[in-house]
Amino acid sequence: MRVNARAILCASLLGTCAVSARAVAQGASSVSATIEKPKLRAVANGFCRILSDGTFTANWGRSDLPLLAFTIGPKASMAKEMHASLASFVGPGRYPDVIVAVYLGSTALVDSYGGLGTITINPDGHSGSFKTNDGKAAGHFDCGSPPKRS
Repeated sequence: MRVNARAILCASLLGTCAVSARAVAQGASSVSATIEKPKLRAVANGFCRILSDGTFTANWGRSDLPLLAFTIGPKASMAKEMHASLASFVGPGRYPDVIVAVYLGSTALVDSYGGLGTITINPDGHSGSFKTNDGKAAGHFDCGSPPKRS
């Protein structure tokens, strides 16, 4: 059952967050994500965007298996099935029970952490932190600039 849950989590985040290389980083200065727990890892490429329906998507690292990905909002894939919050993204603040995934291994089934977690968007509108609800993964991120609505 655990394998299926990870595969579903991977599919839901990649379906919502994955983009082609053409849509990589917003802003050029400080796009980055750092995983502090369970293992220190960092990446300096990614994207953040706000969809027209109020869903915020973010992805750092490889588009097919990101180091960090999360989705905030009512149209997040698998949100209802995972009992995630369906609240729209409204700007800086704390967003509990949203879908978060951290992939430290070479596949979605190896060294991955995720499920529901809390995302905090700082007052600058582009940086923040995350922590999974089970406490197994945590870190911080920067979109480089406040994301634009697409």
